[in-house]
Amino acid sequence: MSDLLPHAVEVTVDEAGPDEVVWLRAGAVELGAVPALGGRILALRLAGHETLYRNDALLDERLHRRADHGPAPDGTMATWRNYGGDKTWPAPQGWDGPGQWAGPPDAVLDSGPYTWTVAEHGGRARLTMSSAADPRSGLTIRRLVDVVDGSTTVTITHRLINTGPHPVRWAPWNVLQLPGPVAGTGDGWYAGVDDSPVPIRGLLAGTGLPSWALADGVVHVTGQDVVGKLAVPGASGWLATVSGGHLVTQHFAVDPAGRYPDGGARAEVWLECPQERGIESLGGLRPTARILESEVLGPLVDLAPGEHTDLIVRLSVLRCGAPPRRVTPGGVVLRHLHAARTGHGLQLTGAFATFTDGTVRCRLLGSDGAPIADRPVTAAVAGGELALDVRTEDHPDAAAVELAVVRPGSPDAVLDTAVISPPPVGSGRISS
Repeated sequence: MSDLLPHAVEVTVDEAGPDEVVWLRAGAVELGAVPALGGRILALRLAGHETLYRNDALLDERLHRRADHGPAPDGTMATWRNYGGDKTWPAPQGWDGPGQWAGPPDAVLDSGPYTWTVAEHGGRARLTMSSAADPRSGLTIRRLVDVVDGSTTVTITHRLINTGPHPVRWAPWNVLQLPGPVAGTGDGWYAGVDDSPVPIRGLLAGTGLPSWALADGVVHVTGQDVVGKLAVPGASGWLATVSGGHLVTQHFAVDPAGRYPDGGARAEVWLECPQERGIESLGGLRPTARILESEVLGPLVDLAPGEHTDLIVRLSVLRCGAPPRRVTPGGVVLRHLHAARTGHGLQLTGAFATFTDGTVRCRLLGSDGAPIADRPVTAAVAGGELALDVRTEDHPDAAAVELAVVRPGSPDAVLDTAVISPPPVGSGRISS
């Protein structure tokens, strides 16, 4: 796994093509953005492996526009140039009035050029991209993209700014396009959900609604030959897509009291597959590839002129093809932490994929949740899997265990927690 080890943050600008391409490199992660094409992130690679969907008919591997760039846009979905990648839109979407965003396409927020700046300091880099002011929505979109050495997480702040003369109400909307999972494989999309009465429901049927399964607080959508969308009102704050032996995750905060678009959708998933002709109910959209959109929405916010609202999404890439049980600040839980007393101390088992380099630390907690002692356990490599089966010292007052990745200069990143199981009947017990 040496190819996942970090190196210094690097920023380069490719000016050889028709548009400037900004590249940020932080360890094993390489990110490419083309501000001129709607402020999109169009590459997110882990040790050279591309995780995002990119429309190869429109862009080459260097993210340069090809000479044959498709038909001239006429404002309809039939001629929308879907480049792929990760972008920010305003929600709700619709064509019924000024309170709905009538895109894509549009000439400003989705398809217009964004200005950009980049700053680098102390193993960190930030790319800031800003749209022009859109007179119809009253918005300017600003995207703040942060990378840090030793981590496979890209933090994206999706900011909607009211740059118009009147109050507006919008929600930020993160649309991440990934290669669509193929039917019959182990790949698919996962979302953590809470105990909402309707955790997931159908939203939009182009050729039909995708099917789903729900178990143990996780929604799973497999690859399907369908064009349609599901809404996830019960999204608890994480999404994950397994594709080609890699995991792409989105981690975000939810507001239980917030009013979300599309009937309370905190997240949405869209599937599409190639079609022989345009879909009339979708404005003539004719999908030519298998694509999955993993979408995070913020709550609707009333914005006075000059005010803004943010949606912060931590986008992480991992080398892992296993299904996730949960996404936490430290990584992905593949098999939950289990802590058991034995005759020789505490036995810790579990499986994880971690976002950052660092030391995995076991913190022993009392019955009141207060920390009692720390125990270093093993090392973690950003972007890789960690199978845990270790023994560590016990403490007579410990009731639970918190597992976290610790890295100097960064907050502790919790992986998982577990209540300590009692020793088997008749076994001895050693305490520190």
